[in-house]
Amino acid sequence: MTRNGRRVRGVAANALLNVAALGGALCVLLVLLGTLMNVSIIMFKTGSMSPTIPAGSAALVREIPASEIRVGDVLTVDRPGQLPVTHRVTSVEGTGATRMITMRGDANETDDPAPYTLNSARLVVFSIPHLARLIVWFSNPAVLGLLTVATAILVTWAFWPKPRDGRGSGASATEPEDERSGPRHAAPVASVAIVTAALALGGAAGPLGAAPALAAGLDPDPRETAVRAVSAGNNITLTSIGDPVAMRTMRPAVPVLWQVGVRVHSPDPGEVSVTLDAAGAASLGLRLDVRECDTEWLAGECPGTETQVSGDGTIDPVAAPRLVTVLPNDSERWFLIAATVPRVAAGTVTLTLRAAGGSEVVTAEPGPLTALPETGGAPPAWLLAGGAVALGLAAAATASGVAALRQRRFER
Repeated sequence: MTRNGRRVRGVAANALLNVAALGGALCVLLVLLGTLMNVSIIMFKTGSMSPTIPAGSAALVREIPASEIRVGDVLTVDRPGQLPVTHRVTSVEGTGATRMITMRGDANETDDPAPYTLNSARLVVFSIPHLARLIVWFSNPAVLGLLTVATAILVTWAFWPKPRDGRGSGASATEPEDERSGPRHAAPVASVAIVTAALALGGAAGPLGAAPALAAGLDPDPRETAVRAVSAGNNITLTSIGDPVAMRTMRPAVPVLWQVGVRVHSPDPGEVSVTLDAAGAASLGLRLDVRECDTEWLAGECPGTETQVSGDGTIDPVAAPRLVTVLPNDSERWFLIAATVPRVAAGTVTLTLRAAGGSEVVTAEPGPLTALPETGGAPPAWLLAGGAVALGLAAAATASGVAALRQRRFER
């Protein structure tokens, strides 16, 4: 290869190293912010905060005490037994360490159904539209695997030794010795930077990789994220609303919502018994919380009158169907079923809500519920990054040793 060709290749390599170093510095910054300033990243699946924060945005949030909450702040608020919500503060009341606030999405016409009593909340510092999709893409295991391989290749390239003579490389025998020896790409600082970048990327992958899991439950609206299906008999109609993707990829302690509307639109069937049945693997440890509303649930909230049907409890797939309620003639009820798994476990459970009255039986199913496969079963991201760096250095060191051995033999 000519000297110009080697220079072009060296410039390209150094450019890649600098990009990797920049990415590593960004990851280090995010880790430091998360550790020292208690900040994290959330993502928005829906548009209830549009146009300020459109769907698909990512936001940096910082935890603050309730005493610092002000009207106009955009907060992420945790709700016991439900998914968090991110809306704008419309009023603040209280003194001391506790505040009672009301919130409303910028795209909503009314405040959230109930006020929130808080000791702390997460304040949205800034948001970037469309960034959520990029973060989710980078958290894909296949993409992380490709980045690991690319890191190993880049480190190998950075540390690969130059030929010490011109044979087989097209190098001029008159080139200065310092140009024909040492690492293939001369910038030692950049070489160290790629190692730092790879390790920083691996260290940051933990907190960053958790963001999509958290964000998947943020600001949910069943009208936008779920599939609606209707099962109708002569006198009974069931309307099922659920997100099949979320149900197939459940994460520990993150509730997945399924709601079913039961309408008895004729006096013919008499009283209608509503039962909930489960079949599948008990090893999943599925827990269910069932609540009832006299109208359709919106974003996990009952706009009308809410009734607690059953507390959070582990469902037994081999037990008899659980009686939810008995409905009178000409009535309508909506049931919100929050399903959670305590840990990542193998197995699948299928739920069936059944409405039976007289000789008529109508059923609804949300699809199989199963936990997302545990990516932690593979080596952690920081270990993959470190392994990639070690592999690249080992390959380069081996090549350097072989080259040195050949050089000594040649000199003899």
